[in-house]
Amino acid sequence: MDRLAAALSGTTRSVLVPVGGQEMPPAVVTDLEKRAARDLEDVRIIVRTSGSTTGHGRLVGLSAAQLTASINATDDRIGGPGTWVLALPPHHIAGLQVVARSVLAGTTPVVLAGSFDAEQLAAAIDRALARDQNSRVHLSLVPTQLVDALADDRCREALARCTSVLLGGAAADSGLLQRAETAGVPVRVTYGMSETCGGCVYDGVPLAGMQVRINEGVVHLGGPMVMSGYLDADLGIDERDGLRWLTTSDLGHLDAGELVIDGRADDVIISGGLKINATEVAEAIRATGMVHDAAVLGLDDQRWGQLVTAVVVAEPGWTGAPRLRDAVATRVPRTHAPRLVITTDELPMLASGKTDRVALRALAEQARRAGRAWARD
Repeated sequence: MDRLAAALSGTTRSVLVPVGGQEMPPAVVTDLEKRAARDLEDVRIIVRTSGSTTGHGRLVGLSAAQLTASINATDDRIGGPGTWVLALPPHHIAGLQVVARSVLAGTTPVVLAGSFDAEQLAAAIDRALARDQNSRVHLSLVPTQLVDALADDRCREALARCTSVLLGGAAADSGLLQRAETAGVPVRVTYGMSETCGGCVYDGVPLAGMQVRINEGVVHLGGPMVMSGYLDADLGIDERDGLRWLTTSDLGHLDAGELVIDGRADDVIISGGLKINATEVAEAIRATGMVHDAAVLGLDDQRWGQLVTAVVVAEPGWTGAPRLRDAVATRVPRTHAPRLVITTDELPMLASGKTDRVALRALAEQARRAGRAWARD
């Protein structure tokens, strides 16, 4: 917090690089020296993206002004600063922002140690409420955490006493959001990335100063919290209309002025000549109520080009992949329903809360080779 305070106040020229608990700082420095292709004058923090698709993240350069703009706009949207609960790794942008917001608010976050636990989260919220003079408590969660938290009675009640619960990192299905609303949990669905200092669109509405444009279905973001640029390879931003603009990898559209994310551009599966949105299929699978969680990807296939493949965590009483395919086919065209279904105890996840797409593909390929996947010709 002291180092972040110095960076945000401009009293240091040092560049901070958040490091995960299992990482060796000298190794991180060596990696940065090898990969960094440029110096950006205003950069004070380098955030390494998770690289969930490629397995190798980017080096995102952020300035104090960008972080401050993000924090101020967030405080304005969620009803003012308060005491934060840190339930996410602080070396990823969502967790780092919890610490940075606390620094600017002059508060100290309540930290969850070790792996996520609903009982510990409830206790942390209680401590934060007791500590904050205005009883204003905020926290950031990813969907898998919220699922576990809502399953615990005490934690569910504690979440309902928070001022805001920011939910991001991965897509949240409508069923989860409905359960949170029913429980009185003040969830704010956020959209953003390391390149935008974290969430920059809340519940479909951009934060103050941010602009959203859709070009051929791709989401473009411009505003004061957009990064200075990547330090490796291409800069990654354009200067237009006095703003820094980022071309994302996400597909989306505007509905009555609100941003709706339709999935990732690299999540489009080409199967039998059809373009199939993997995100839509995964949502349809979850909506059946037959699975606890699901991820969808395309695996190479000689006949179809790519097979629509579902990796699912089945609910108790699982009735089998054929029934799942039939149920999904009532929500999306049957041509979009999964032709390959693999069950697993849990989806591989990154510390940031996103599905580890590299590990997911490896799991699916291995299951197919071993004959542990249900297949439909």
